[in-house]
Amino acid sequence: MPASTVRITVDPDLDGERAIAIREMLRDYNARFIGRPSWVPVVLTALDSDDELVGGLVGEYGLGWLHVTMLAVAPERRRTGIGAQLLEMAEQWARSRGALGVNLDTIEFQALAFYERLGYRKFGEQADNPPGYVRYYLEKRLD
Repeated sequence: MPASTVRITVDPDLDGERAIAIREMLRDYNARFIGRPSWVPVVLTALDSDDELVGGLVGEYGLGWLHVTMLAVAPERRRTGIGAQLLEMAEQWARSRGALGVNLDTIEFQALAFYERLGYRKFGEQADNPPGYVRYYLEKRLD
């Protein structure tokens, strides 16, 4: 069908019927090359002695890689090793599933040096994401 006969709309519902159909369309195409991988979510929490949340990590594993989408530590608990412990546990969790590695991104005012100290290698960067800052893309091979 020619593009001139297509109507394009905006639908902000990421979990709606159309969004699911779009994901399935892409997954059907990808399946011819890589099969239908399952994605496994992981959430790690760091709790203090009162069971209060002081940090955590959120990610998902699939296609041989753990993608860390968020790593946060309460401001008053930063530089105490909690972030490193969370990342180490996530790496162990990924290794137990046969992961090739871990990938993540960070903004220049966040934690680039922290990740590099833990063995993460910068493989890309994007200017003005968010505007005025650089976003870095990092990976750590586990194989």
